[in-house]
Amino acid sequence: MSNIETSLESIDRLIAEAKSMPFSSKLLIDEEELSRLVEDIRLNMPIEITQAKKIAQERRDILNDAEAQAEGIIDKARQRADLMIEEHQITKEAKAAADGILQQARDDAAAVRSEAKANARDITDKAEKWSNDIRKNASIYVETIIRDTDETLTKSVNDIRKLRQSVRDALAQSNGPAKPNFND
Repeated sequence: MSNIETSLESIDRLIAEAKSMPFSSKLLIDEEELSRLVEDIRLNMPIEITQAKKIAQERRDILNDAEAQAEGIIDKARQRADLMIEEHQITKEAKAAADGILQQARDDAAAVRSEAKANARDITDKAEKWSNDIRKNASIYVETIIRDTDETLTKSVNDIRKLRQSVRDALAQSNGPAKPNFND
């Protein structure tokens, strides 16, 4: 399991274990723990980029292998044609056969190259889509958690201010003209 997946599962656990705010559907979440998990996700994002580079290198390797195979096929065809000319001394027939073999080798090489390029392109496209999907979903998930946390914290601060004001009002009513001095 990747570090990103582990961090996301930890965020899910943090949310599942969070206590709810009294008189609210909001949750109390350990901000320090959430920040650490978000940072872990950010630090581990380049793994997908490394994987995409690896896939691109594999694509280049496939193309290089296909090129080497094609050259090998062409070399074998040339060697075979040379042998035919030397062994049979029928230059005209040997040349025609060599040309046919060479053309077949070129056709085979082109087919191998084309198939390798298509496979490499398919692997690269899938890797890019997978990487983009992971980055997009992780970003959306983290943004949602941060937004919800921000709303919860803002509501909590507002509730504390209201409670403080209620205490001031209650003290003012019970003490008459003398008002306590609370520093902000």
